[in-house]
Amino acid sequence: MSIIGLFISIIALIFLLIGLVPFLGWLNWFLTLPAAVLGAIISGVATARSKNRVALTGLIISLAVFVVALVRLAIGGGIL
Repeated sequence: MSIIGLFISIIALIFLLIGLVPFLGWLNWFLTLPAAVLGAIISGVATARSKNRVALTGLIISLAVFVVALVRLAIGGGIL
């Protein structure tokens, strides 16, 4: 389960990088934020079950992606 959380976190990171391009910020609403939340939930559950470094890495990546996506949306007014 920790590998799945890490994989989803990396996918969210890729979506974030695409969403940083001007006029593609709307992708953050539909792809990045849901993927980051899902990755954080799965990685959080895996971290709680066993103190696994892979799960903790996925959790950290997901939370960082979530924060950066929210800052990006705040700068663009929530749309751009």
